[in-house]
Amino acid sequence: MHHAFDRRLPPSALLLTVLAVGPVLAQQNADEPAAAELAAVRVVGTAEKTKGSVTLDARGLPAAVTVIGREDIARTNVGRDYTDLLRRVPGVNAYSFGQGDIGSPIKMRGFTGTGAHGGDVAIYVDGVPQNFPSANQGGPGMSDLSWLTPDMIERIEVIQGPFSALYGDQNRAGAINIVTRDRGESSLGLSSGSYGSGRGTAVFSGEHDAVRSFVVADLYRTDGYRDNSGVARGNLFAKASLDTGDALWSLRGSYYKSDWDAPGYLSYTSLVNGTVGPRDRDPNAPPLFGDAERYGLVLTRRPARGEEGWHASAFAEHYEKRRANPAGGNPNGYNVQNDDRAVYGGRAQYHVGIGGQAAVTAGAELRADRGTGVNQRWDTPAGPGTNVNNHWDLDLLTYGLFAQAQWQVLESFKLVGGVRRDAFDYRIDNLKQPAASVDYDASVTTPRAGFVWSPLKTLDVYANVGEGFRSPAERELSPPGPLGPPGAAGGTSFPDLKPPKVKARDVGFNARLGTQWTLSAAAYRTVNKSEIRETTPGSGVFAGIGDTTRNGWEADVRFDATDAFSVYASYGRVKGRINTPVNAGQDLISGLPEHTYRLGAEYTATLAAGVLRANADVFQLSGAPYYVGTSPVPLFSRTYTRYDLRVSLERNRVRYAVYGVFQPREFAGEQAGASVDPRPRPDVGVALTYTF
Repeated sequence: MHHAFDRRLPPSALLLTVLAVGPVLAQQNADEPAAAELAAVRVVGTAEKTKGSVTLDARGLPAAVTVIGREDIARTNVGRDYTDLLRRVPGVNAYSFGQGDIGSPIKMRGFTGTGAHGGDVAIYVDGVPQNFPSANQGGPGMSDLSWLTPDMIERIEVIQGPFSALYGDQNRAGAINIVTRDRGESSLGLSSGSYGSGRGTAVFSGEHDAVRSFVVADLYRTDGYRDNSGVARGNLFAKASLDTGDALWSLRGSYYKSDWDAPGYLSYTSLVNGTVGPRDRDPNAPPLFGDAERYGLVLTRRPARGEEGWHASAFAEHYEKRRANPAGGNPNGYNVQNDDRAVYGGRAQYHVGIGGQAAVTAGAELRADRGTGVNQRWDTPAGPGTNVNNHWDLDLLTYGLFAQAQWQVLESFKLVGGVRRDAFDYRIDNLKQPAASVDYDASVTTPRAGFVWSPLKTLDVYANVGEGFRSPAERELSPPGPLGPPGAAGGTSFPDLKPPKVKARDVGFNARLGTQWTLSAAAYRTVNKSEIRETTPGSGVFAGIGDTTRNGWEADVRFDATDAFSVYASYGRVKGRINTPVNAGQDLISGLPEHTYRLGAEYTATLAAGVLRANADVFQLSGAPYYVGTSPVPLFSRTYTRYDLRVSLERNRVRYAVYGVFQPREFAGEQAGASVDPRPRPDVGVALTYTF
């Protein structure tokens, strides 16, 4: 494997060390819980009293919102990355690839296309956008949160649908806002699991006068289920916070490095007929690999008390990722993708309440993304050749203005409205085909409006209309042309492409039935306007060619039988259609399962002078359609089922845990298509955490 952690650390990693050891060493009192963990927020679906309140909190939106707090995070089986934390969210399908740290799919509201690597969902961490509009590896809007581990997260807000004006590019299916921790219990943790997987985590929290610090160091490795699928990763996170009385300032830094091997994908037909086994790597390619490094600093400001006032963030980071893919038709070659980027920018918004009956949030944000994207052919595993699939030099500037207002017209009725104006100033130098280089200037306006009606204290009814968008990617504006040397003749740019927009409508309700039952449901219709696609497969010509529609509904219910025992379930159904398919008859959205089921239970009890917690979850996706070639007849993947079990016992500052993930259906997975990434049927492990 290519696991190499012996390179010298960049200057930002040295600064992280200072952040890590400063306030932590200044005061570390194990006898007093000065850094006690913040209270957990537990929300199922959208059933929360604050939906009808005038608040900046996402739960006040007239939309389907789920907030995942510290208690849920601590109770969840987390494998390779944070996306396992989203598995209980109704209507969301999130998972990790078995191909290394290549980004994580997050799919909701029927979006699966660019969402293969987290596109279609706008993701922010502490106000910092995480999507890459023009990513060489992962496609338009991909997000890569491998640098983020569960111990770093305070809460996750999942907003389904493009109904918040606070989030911009990629907000077509919805948005995810992640807030990192600034305090907690210090701890040391170890875990060991199947297939040579293991994790070591150290958390340090300290407080000295008005300054507090929080540090997480995490090492993860696995041999992997399949041949040539090992991963080695290191993460360091450090955050120092200062309370000035009227504002809480935080400076956080992170450093992430990963090195992996990848087994590639296997033909579904070959698996079924036994030509290859589920643990084999791709026999038609050499051993694949990848590596990544990311580091940066983020400065944030928020009001020290309440919501009113300035909320701001400024950030700068370096991101580099390399990934080898099979070279089609050459069993000894690679196509090696590489992104090398510097990203910086900022965001500021001001929130003001008006007489307790209304509130306005207004702000602006800017993001600069500069660097290169290269996909180079390696004709042998020894090194690169002279031909490239693409090579862009990118200077991408995005800036936007946004406002969102709330007005409680009556005690039981609230109006919410918002609007964004986003603009793009791109310079794309196409080094593969210089004639296709382009300067792109465009803008897009996306409004939202909705209401919350609470006829009873235990019932909230809401409805929305809203628009979201994504910016065109480099390959759509400046197609690279066929494989060949840099500086090739020919090439055409498409500077008139408009950002694809969606228009969504939904209606839903949250009900609290007595003290034990909560129920929520939502129905939606989304029209994806001016979708950009390649007009003829392989032509390299892209255009806005039409619309897609998605109609669906979701429902979830929770029953708190006692203080110790709860059960919950959810169901989602969505039908998606391509109104103007590239190939006649192929009108189903590939990879979109029609049915999603979830069922789970939680149990908490006192045992042996400690606290016992047990969780059991079942997740199932119906078979999803896909097409082979130009045939109009869809094929369907196998139904996918996953069982998660976890039991932990906390006693005398020690938490013991055993866990298991079971995926019993052979050759089934969250992805649908002619190629498959087989997963292990059982995956079990143990964990030990000591707090101090």
